[in-house]
Parts: sequence; C-alpha cells; structure tokens
Amino acid sequence: MEFGPQRVPFQPIPAWASYQANSILGAHIGTMDYMLSPQEIRTPHGGMRSYDKNEDIWRDLIERRVDAGTEIVLKGFHVLDWFPPAPGLYHTRDAADVRSEAFDHLHRGSLNAPISRDQASLVGKNKRSSDYTAVFTPEGKFSMLQGGVGCVRLKPVQMFGGPHWLITASSDGVAHTGLPLALPRKLYAALLDPLRLRGAARASITGELEYIQAPFSRLFDATRMVRRLLLRVTGLEFCEPVPVTLETSVAVSFVSDYQGSPKIYVTYVTFRPDVKGFFEEAVSWMKTEYVEGEYHGRIITDFDQTQTVFPEARLALAKVMDRLISRGELRETIELMHATGSVDSYFDEVARRELLPGKTLEHRTKIFISYAHAAENSTGWVSRIRTHLEGVVRSSEFEIWDDSRIDAGERWRDEIEKAINQTRVAVLVLTGDFLASKFIREAELPLLLEAADAAMATILCVYASAVHLSGNAERLSRYQFVNSPERPLQALSGDAQESLYAQLAKRVAEVLTA
Repeated sequence: MEFGPQRVPFQPIPAWASYQANSILGAHIGTMDYMLSPQEIRTPHGGMRSYDKNEDIWRDLIERRVDAGTEIVLKGFHVLDWFPPAPGLYHTRDAADVRSEAFDHLHRGSLNAPISRDQASLVGKNKRSSDYTAVFTPEGKFSMLQGGVGCVRLKPVQMFGGPHWLITASSDGVAHTGLPLALPRKLYAALLDPLRLRGAARASITGELEYIQAPFSRLFDATRMVRRLLLRVTGLEFCEPVPVTLETSVAVSFVSDYQGSPKIYVTYVTFRPDVKGFFEEAVSWMKTEYVEGEYHGRIITDFDQTQTVFPEARLALAKVMDRLISRGELRETIELMHATGSVDSYFDEVARRELLPGKTLEHRTKIFISYAHAAENSTGWVSRIRTHLEGVVRSSEFEIWDDSRIDAGERWRDEIEKAINQTRVAVLVLTGDFLASKFIREAELPLLLEAADAAMATILCVYASAVHLSGNAERLSRYQFVNSPERPLQALSGDAQESLYAQLAKRVAEVLTA
C-alpha cells in the first residue's frame, strides 16, 4: 500500500532525454550528501513513536506527522548493510505509478535474471520459476529505479562526532523499502556476525530522526523531492530471527550505442544477501549477460564503496565518495550523458563544504609514456627512452608503462585510463602524429593534465619533431620540457639523442625521489 499526498514530479518515461541523465547523476553524486553534518532542525513531538512496518513509518514521514527530532522505535526490523540512496521514494504514490509503467518495457526473449519481488508479484504467468522472472529493457529498469528500487553500500562516514555506518532497517527484509540508519561503531560491531552469517540481523531499534543536507544531488537533479531523513541509532536490542525473504537491489549506469548514437542507460539486479554466492552470480549476470552481452555497453557508475566490483566504472562510487573524480572525467561523462549539470558547480561545492581529498601519491607508481605509434614505428625513439628509464626504476616500486603493456583482448581504453590514474610521471613524446591523434587529444591528454593540475603527476615533454601546440595541447607550455623546440630529436645526431634520453632519465629520477 502506498501513501503520500505530495505528487512526485516525474516526467513520462518515454521522454528519454537529459532529465534521465540528470536523475542518474543526481542519485549517484548525491550520495556525497551523507558526508555532510545533518541539519540542526528540531520540531518537537510528544513522546516516542513505535513502528513495526515500513509503510507506517514512511506514511507518517511523508505526511509530516513526524519530523527531525522525533524519537522512534522500530520493533523487530531486519537490519541490512545496504543503504537506499533515495530513502522513502519507494513509498510515494507516483513511485508506485512509475514502477507500473516499467511493465510496458519488458525484454522480449529468453534473457533470464535473478528476481525482484515487485516483478514476481506482477509478472505472474511470465515467471519461469522461484528464481527467475521476466526482464525489463533499460527503459523499464530506469522506471523501477525512479520508483525507488536500488541500494548502495558505503564505508562509515564521520557524523554526530564519530564514525557511523549507513545501513537500513526494513520490516519486510527488502532493503530499498526500509528506513536508513546511522549506526555508531559500538553498535555496529555487534552486527558483524549476523550480517556475515545470515545477511541481516533482526532487532528493535531506538533512535532520533535527523535531516540530511542535499546540495550535491540538487546540482544535477532538482526532482529528488522526498525529504532526506535517517535514524540516528541510540539503542539496539536483538530479537529472535523469523523466516523472511531478504532482498537487495543494486544498479549501474552504462553507455551503449544499441539504439544508434551512444546514450546512457541503467540496469539493476536483485539478489538474496543471505544466500552464499547469490550476489556474485547476480552482478556477474548484470555485467556479462545484460550490459555487455545484450546491449554491448560499458559500465560508468557502480554501487559499492567498500569493494571494487567493476574496475572499469569511470564514476565509481568509491571515487565519488573519496572525491577523486577529475574535472575531465566528470566533464566527459556529462557531455556523454547530455546532462545539464555544471562541472564547476560540483567542484565549487566540494571546496565550499571543505570536502577536498587529501593529496596522496602512494598509489601513483607508474611512469607513463605517451606517444604516437605512427612516429615510433619509423624512429624507435620511445624504445630508447624506455631503455634509459629502466635504470631509474630498477630495484624500486615504480614501473614504466605504455600501451605496449596491454595484452590482446583487454579493453585498451580502460587500461590506459587506469594507468593514468596511477601515474607519478608522464613523459610525452611530441610529434605531429601525437597531436593529430583524436584519442590522445580528447581522452588521454585531458586526464594527464587534470592529474598535473592537481599536483598528483608531473608532466615532462620531449620535442621529437617540430610541432605547433594548439588547443588543449597548448596547456603543455606550463609544464617542463626536456629540450627546446629548436632542437627536437629529429634534428639531433645519434649521440645527441642518447644524451637527451639520459637527461630525461635524470629528470624522472629527481621527481620520483623528491
């Protein structure tokens, strides 16, 4: 049963345009809202309120019968270590409507997937067994996510004077229908064994409702209308377990050109957290069978800050929560998604909220050589540079990396981006072919420049032939050049070239030992 007098400003699902991209980015980037101190808002309510169903607590929250400052107790709820990024959305009236619209977008064919309780109850005759049911197209998946389905898993955040774990209490065992909790360390420790062994713990939970600020979600999506509250837990009393079907749904967004030009799409999968191996099977199916197999897509966002499930995710939740997204990555993603959010507004908000990440170079252990293959095939310049650098990295934790390290069958673009994110020194071998390369200009060079601008990487440029720096390559003039444009490698004798390579190796060694 759904409650709530307020109408959710959803647009019709067939309007597959920028509002969808903004909704995806708003939900994903908006997870950072939970890193901020809760708003100091208190509305007095008499006495403690008691609930034993999700629907009842959310009805009172949506209809404003309770507010921040209210003390409540949840009786016999199931505590799961997954967290709904848009808590309460599932229980609004329009969320129920939009979930119903999803059934206009059923995948036709034999593609099977782990079930969602919503699907199992509504599909009926299309349900094949207790474990499988009909599958939605990406349009249908988006409808379900707009209807409140989906969760994330987060590391503890600093709030209320110490580390708190953001998890969920649900009366029916379904994570996205429950109430979000902020659990302090001393209470969370008691949950570790039941979460590991049974996927959830049943308990009566006492706490006080608190408002969460929402500046980051609003940067991209102004339609996330449900008031953001969570329960700051002050007491936890375990109850005897009862038979219940635990369920959690997790979502990713992906880019695909299956409808023509590249666009952004979403999908999710539901799993049983109490069944060993179900999570791994479900997310593997989502990636290999659905995203890559059926829609030939590439995952952009994921759902788990605590572990890397999809290394290729460009805007991984861990990077979002650690504020490690570069301007180039965010700008390229916004353009790809046709979203309307502002890159500058995001970074301004991060700075204003004093959420700037600490500068750490520990994971940057690569010397990245960027060059054009066309020039190297006829000159061998990079081969000699690599040889001279071998003496620098021998018996150290650093390694030389260029795209010759990518094995056949690997996703070369993903591997290059991963290497750049681990780069301490970038050696750029400048030629006409280098500047003419679309991939270097539009993907590789912006990421390197972002790392250098953030003081996370040092760029060393080598003029290999006479070139004119223009466009984003003109920014290279701010960085270090090993030689002058009047004396490129092409104009030097063999001995002079070797001297230049030795000079480059010395510069690299100085950076690595600084």
